[in-house]
Amino acid sequence: MSDIDGALAPPGTRIAPRQNIKLLERGLSLAAGTAIGALAARRKGVAGIALGLVGSMLVTRGVTGAAPARRLLGEQPDEAAVAKAVGWSSAAVVSRSVTINAPRSLVYSRFRDIGSWSDWAVNVDSADAAAESKLRFVTMDPSGAIAWQGEVAEDVTDEVLTITSLPESTVPVTARYEFRDAPAGRGTEIHAAVAYEPPGGSLGRYAAKLTQREPGIQLRRDLKRFKSLIETGEIAVNAPQGAEPKA
Repeated sequence: MSDIDGALAPPGTRIAPRQNIKLLERGLSLAAGTAIGALAARRKGVAGIALGLVGSMLVTRGVTGAAPARRLLGEQPDEAAVAKAVGWSSAAVVSRSVTINAPRSLVYSRFRDIGSWSDWAVNVDSADAAAESKLRFVTMDPSGAIAWQGEVAEDVTDEVLTITSLPESTVPVTARYEFRDAPAGRGTEIHAAVAYEPPGGSLGRYAAKLTQREPGIQLRRDLKRFKSLIETGEIAVNAPQGAEPKA
């Protein structure tokens, strides 16, 4: 188990926004939002509505500790901790989950067949086991195909699968997948968390969002494709713009 497993642990059955502002800033946001809200209550018309919206946004920011704009444009405290742990210049962490109507043992075994990832993962051109826990991937990014090596860092049957790139790899990434029984016998939940070193830092990360190449967007789509493959035997989820469907 790596030092960053704690930061990569998926946040339960529902993805919660990661806190990315400190306690002092949260307190200031809450106080300012409350004051602006009180002022808005004494104003009428458009000005009152506008002040009310600003006040509610600041209160929400203070209560949740999450600033969406800051998350969009920069590295967050939990991501900085991941970057420090693995020696990257910066890190981005994304998490997604999906519920699949199938037994956990089946879902895990199909997912653990890493050689078949290219059937449902849009940006994976090929994947295979080189030796023991070592893996070889060819993935696609806007510049073309990139070959890199990884390894299975943790593998608990029907529960956890963690894959990390090797230190010399051209694609610095760590991915952790947890498999859980869904409530009320509704099948299996996959909770996925991926940390990667974004090329070009924050600007490169933002550009990837604009071009729909950001790993969080791809991860959500890939999990939906995997769900469709398990439940129906075929992939019925639309491919992203500019990508040819694999099935």
